[in-house]
Amino acid sequence: MNERSFYSTAFLVLTALVLGGCGEEGGGPGSGASITLTAPGVVSPNSSAPLADTQPTLTVTNATASNGATPTYSFQVANDQGFGSIVVQVSGVAQGSGQTSWEVSQPLANGSYFWKARADASGVAGPFSAVAQVAILGVGGGPGESILLADDLMHGSTLAIASEGGTLTPEGWRVDGNSDFLRYEVPTVENGYVQWQNVGLTPQGIADSRMFFGMWDPTAGNFRTNPFRVNLQHAWPPDHNPPWIRLRWISQGRQEDGGYNFNAWDPGRVYTWRVEWGPEGEDELARVLLDGVEVIRLPYNFRYQPEVHWIELGIEERRESIINLVYRNFAVVRRQ
Repeated sequence: MNERSFYSTAFLVLTALVLGGCGEEGGGPGSGASITLTAPGVVSPNSSAPLADTQPTLTVTNATASNGATPTYSFQVANDQGFGSIVVQVSGVAQGSGQTSWEVSQPLANGSYFWKARADASGVAGPFSAVAQVAILGVGGGPGESILLADDLMHGSTLAIASEGGTLTPEGWRVDGNSDFLRYEVPTVENGYVQWQNVGLTPQGIADSRMFFGMWDPTAGNFRTNPFRVNLQHAWPPDHNPPWIRLRWISQGRQEDGGYNFNAWDPGRVYTWRVEWGPEGEDELARVLLDGVEVIRLPYNFRYQPEVHWIELGIEERRESIINLVYRNFAVVRRQ
């Protein structure tokens, strides 16, 4: 072969290799550019009903890839439906059999969230699923516990059966005057708890602003003389003497009182309250927990058995609601 023939042959071979390579990159059969993926289908959760699990498991039906590839999945959880504020996300979740699930990798704070998922295969990201909703309450998940009522108060509505004053804001229900209140009615709870969150507490109170919440039986007389009267209140110096947090528990007419001397409130901090009651061994016990720490422990002799069970944030009859206090994530839980 002469020199000209050698270079001609080499040029043709090189040209064929280059063209062949370009054809492969250009989206031939089986390449990433030709794959289409379907959107996963939302299975659960998808409800505004709150969950006790702060790390819920999100589940979708599997997507399909046009080339038969097995996808992995990406999940996103956000505070808003437009996903402008993503709280947590993940990619590369292995596909399950028929459905794929992912347990949220970090505890979610109380509130409402939105989530969605998509499939990924061969370098192609498929379309997202429909947007689903999940709400976290972080209560009611213990053995024998059931949520009777959950009212987050942050979405412009309330489940209260009666109310007066106050303003529903994105942060919760704000008390504007001493006479503001929200009233709820639940099946009689002899063993259970109420939980809620507050922001706006200050060391120095406003005149006649004392009452956090109360429980009573409207069929047994007015609040002040009720034989099933419970209330938690806030006191402050110098207008009051300690204790600065006070629990009054009246069950079947028998009164017990307890207190806690903390008063270093930060108005920008969110505080979580829980008031529990019910049998403990052979006794009846009421407890107040502040941010998960027991601060009041109060034995009482007679079981709490109102015929009609009203619970109020602020107390209508007392007209001593705490002005500028914001409530959110209120819940009532019954224990077996």
